Amino acid sequence: MVVLFLFAIMLPTAAVFALIGAWRLVGWLGEARSRARFKALPPEPIERLEADLRRLRAELEDTETRTSLTAKHHRVQALRGAYADALASACRRLDVSPPRGGDRAAQAEIYRVEAALRQRGLEVRLEAPETVL
Repeated sequence: MVVLFLFAIMLPTAAVFALIGAWRLVGWLGEARSRARFKALPPEPIERLEADLRRLRAELEDTETRTSLTAKHHRVQALRGAYADALASACRRLDVSPPRGGDRAAQAEIYRVEAALRQRGLEVRLEAPETVL
């Protein structure tokens, strides 16, 4: 009788521990699966990185110079963050040190990184069309 009583008391506790262990196991397997999937992705083509950088740079310059734009500060911050992420990806691909400060990097730091990428053959800025006078 005492054994059955102890079993009845211990059964819910054991069931809760089993559920917690199963929950942690599922989480761990999910993380391992996503890490394996992330490693299996091929690197983004350099042409795509260059096109993204040019597009983001042009859009950032356009947004910074426009007047009476709703939520301009937020748009500029978002574009700077996207541009900094794209620069960091290009830096990783071409073995260049990324801009210090991330999306809050100083403009001089951005210019340094753009020049280093240009030396490795990746032109970030769109060339201005020539004007004939």
